[in-house]
Amino acid sequence: MRVGVLNSWLANRYLPFWEAYLRALEVEIVRAEEEAINLPFPPPIRRLLSQIFSLKSQGVDFLLLPDTQLGQEAQKGSSSPWLVGLDATLEQLVPGLPPVLVVPAELSPEVAGLAAEIGQNLTQNPMLARRALERTKHLLNASYSPPKQSGTHPIGLIAQPMLLCDTHWLTALKAGLAAHGLSLFLADKAPAKLRQEGAHLELGLELPTDLEAAGMHRYLSRLGKVEGLLYVHDAEYLPLPTPLRKLLKKAPPPKPWRIVGLDAAWGQVAFELAKDLKV
Repeated sequence: MRVGVLNSWLANRYLPFWEAYLRALEVEIVRAEEEAINLPFPPPIRRLLSQIFSLKSQGVDFLLLPDTQLGQEAQKGSSSPWLVGLDATLEQLVPGLPPVLVVPAELSPEVAGLAAEIGQNLTQNPMLARRALERTKHLLNASYSPPKQSGTHPIGLIAQPMLLCDTHWLTALKAGLAAHGLSLFLADKAPAKLRQEGAHLELGLELPTDLEAAGMHRYLSRLGKVEGLLYVHDAEYLPLPTPLRKLLKKAPPPKPWRIVGLDAAWGQVAFELAKDLKV
């Protein structure tokens, strides 16, 4: 049995348990290989699709995909299918997509029941699934470790959280900022804490990733060491929630800020922020 796993799209939040559990089930874990694809999508979406095509070509039996909304469905408004239905979106775009195993994009003890079900279905061996879960369930209590960050003139990033896990995209952004004496700063709070921050804004948001992005805004806006703010948004693929964008127009942040697209020219964006900061 071979299960393919992603290396982006919040993988760092859920894979620590699922990789260990699948190995304990004696399931082969298959990593995606980066493949260049020529599709009309922004870079983070192209990389995600590249991984899917790679795993498909490697002949995996299942794909492990994250439920980034943790089972929550938006009751109003329209959200990008990349945010609320990744498995259905991929099924439309990738012919012959392998069967998917959808798991919450965050770990908690409540995931144990789903893990037991998936383990039994994969192995058809309840005893093996039970032993594997006993050995690995402590990983469901994973604690949050803030990112190690340094640099001068920190610029806080506000975006859908899967972007903050895309190392290729972040590397390009950091390079653009560094060329003008700026550094990137990511909100150093656990996702659940950021969602609480977002709820305090009372914007009527429902989806966890929207609440998290709003929480980044609230937290980074008041964090003194953050000198500027960068909001990254794409209306079709990874949109910032509409109520947050309306709030930016009604009550702009108290420090220099920009809202830009996923494929912005980072050097130019950094130049404008540095000019506002008089760096």
